[in-house]
Amino acid sequence: MLELDINLVFIIIDLLILYFILKKFLFGRVRNIMAERKKQIDDSYAEVDAKKKEAEDLKAQYEQEVASIQQTKEDSLQKARKDATAEYDRIVADARTRSDAILEETRRKSEAQSAQARQRAEDEISSMVKKAAAKIAESESDRSLYNAFLDQTEKESSAEQK
Repeated sequence: MLELDINLVFIIIDLLILYFILKKFLFGRVRNIMAERKKQIDDSYAEVDAKKKEAEDLKAQYEQEVASIQQTKEDSLQKARKDATAEYDRIVADARTRSDAILEETRRKSEAQSAQARQRAEDEISSMVKKAAAKIAESESDRSLYNAFLDQTEKESSAEQK
């Protein structure tokens, strides 16, 4: 059985003293170190959360900038298409104006050439008529008739030229 002697009491007292000494000098420091380590871990988690939130904010900002760039690109493309269409319309209108001017000038030249050809033909016919009339009027009796015919032909020719 168990005997209770003085050695046992000293062992218990020694253990209690050892416990209080360890509690004061060792356990307090260990607890402080553990509390400090827990604080470091909590700070690390808080820092990670802050970095995560910052990353999410940067991602949102990036996505917003990408959307803005995309919108700017779409606006630029739409403006370029509009400008190209306007330039195309301007070029086509200019080409039409030039072609109309060329056609009008060609028509005027054609009419002028036609009028010149008509005038030459009339001059040649008039000259032929004069020559024919001169041959017919070689006799003295027809001379007055010939002069009257020539005067009338010249008057008609002058009236048509005006």
